[in-house]
Amino acid sequence: MKIDKLNQDIIINGLDEKGRGFYRVEVEEIVDSTNRIVHDRGARGEAQGLCVIAGEQTNGRGRRGRSFYSPSGSGLYMSLLLRPVFPVDRAAVLLTTAAAVAGARAAEEACLFLSHGDVAIKWVNDLILREKKCCGILTESCLTAEGALSYAVLGVGFNLCLPEGGWPPELLATAGSLYEEQPPKDAGNRLASAFLNAFLPLYQAMPAADHLAEYRSRQWAVGRDADVLQADGSRQSARVLGVDDDFRLLVQMDGAAEPVALDSGEISVKVR
Repeated sequence: MKIDKLNQDIIINGLDEKGRGFYRVEVEEIVDSTNRIVHDRGARGEAQGLCVIAGEQTNGRGRRGRSFYSPSGSGLYMSLLLRPVFPVDRAAVLLTTAAAVAGARAAEEACLFLSHGDVAIKWVNDLILREKKCCGILTESCLTAEGALSYAVLGVGFNLCLPEGGWPPELLATAGSLYEEQPPKDAGNRLASAFLNAFLPLYQAMPAADHLAEYRSRQWAVGRDADVLQADGSRQSARVLGVDDDFRLLVQMDGAAEPVALDSGEISVKVR
């Protein structure tokens, strides 16, 4: 399976009026990292709204320094330059969670076989379809010398279809894609436009968290047992209860009397 090449004009034409006024879309066939490119442009003072999209990354970035598998012909990899005016301690969580909601909406709009609610969110930044990850999100912030937020780079990577040769062995158990068969023509272009259209109103409403209710309703892990992995490498069993008003994950640790609210910077959760 293989998707058609991404087309800048088609993506721009698919934007709504507000999107065409905000985004400056640039499409590349192959890059090392869309996040790296946008970081460099942000550091040089470029205005927000830059969106770099690629069909392949040779050095895609994932969370916690991991790489993000970004092969040619099967995915959509994009990064946005944003300059939020709200506090730095809220930026990453608001941008990441809004991107997750926008990504789920966009996938269900662009993939006509999907219905509302089919795409779930695994706290804090992954989209899940058919019990496997079909999209990952990475928000990186750059601070001024005084510690204020200068700009943020929002990276989003969708798996549209199975890559040629299949998934690497280390991803077989967790990686999935939006399409199980050959995607239709321009699937990547339509998904890119749909995501940008869905994300912009959520971003412009910030620091209000208008997407909180939908973020909660799409949670994949709620009601499941999970292993909570601490920064020191230790793990503890817990039951996932939900998401609080600050987008923290609420869990009931085994043996604990009260639920605990977990911050995304402290742990990761692997659902058993």
